[in-house]
Amino acid sequence: MDSFMETMEQGVLGHLMALERGGMGRQKQHDSQRSETLKARAVTLRAKRDQLKHHTDVVKTLKDKIVKGLPLRDEDAAADGFVELQKSLLTAWRMQLKDLQRAHHLIGNFAPVKSHRAHCHCRSIVPSLSGGYDLVECKDGKSACVSFHTAFEGVRLETYSVELDLTRAVQISRHNVPPSFPLESLAKRTLQKDLKAFLQTLSQNLNALAARRRQVCLLKELVGSVEVMESNQLCSVLVLMCTAQSEAPKAVLCTLEYGDLAQCLPTRVSIECEDKVLSGSPQWKKNQSLLLESPAHTALLTMRRMGSIS
Repeated sequence: MDSFMETMEQGVLGHLMALERGGMGRQKQHDSQRSETLKARAVTLRAKRDQLKHHTDVVKTLKDKIVKGLPLRDEDAAADGFVELQKSLLTAWRMQLKDLQRAHHLIGNFAPVKSHRAHCHCRSIVPSLSGGYDLVECKDGKSACVSFHTAFEGVRLETYSVELDLTRAVQISRHNVPPSFPLESLAKRTLQKDLKAFLQTLSQNLNALAARRRQVCLLKELVGSVEVMESNQLCSVLVLMCTAQSEAPKAVLCTLEYGDLAQCLPTRVSIECEDKVLSGSPQWKKNQSLLLESPAHTALLTMRRMGSIS
């Protein structure tokens, strides 16, 4: 009887051990198959990652070339995503131009030109330079014509036009901006990076140039008070000869330097006279400040009324 029970126990244990070994074998087989599946998936994902990285690098290279206006090779033009990239860039530029056009038309309708004369009593106020620009899409969206309007003291002045080529990078194709104006250097700094900033800066600088030129014309009309001795094309330096009222009339040389070409007021004014006492007097110190804070013709008219010049 005991031997029979031992035989039964050994048979049951052996059966359980056999089942356990079989289960472990199937688990190992399952783990092995899962491992192979994961390895194959990892290889596929790595291949897709490398392909995506290569595609991203190609698109980035093409975009840099387009934005910088560099020539494209045949293999570049045939690269995946080039056509789509060029279309998307053109669409973005056109949308930006249309937004700017809409905004400036709204500004033009609700912000009419104002005269500075209404503000002349405020010595610290810089003259308002009204103007702005208009954008017109042309050549089926391949270019845009920008008209920059200038004005000073409520008077409309010159209008300058710039045509922008949008076929690849934004580039200036034609313009009638004065040759002395630093248009090329301004375009290199901001045109490709920020079109809106470029247009606003160009508009402000052209408006200031027109305002400075207008002041020179008005100064030449002040017969007997001042003589324009020197002025360059950008009107960034202006030398005036004034006749100071004193016991013996004396010539005073006023040099106005416009260090900021986006403004119509000088950044530095120097007063020179053979009579050092006169040029350093409180009255002429006040005149110097007046020339810094007001348009030149307005300042000289004030100096005449105060009896500083004849």
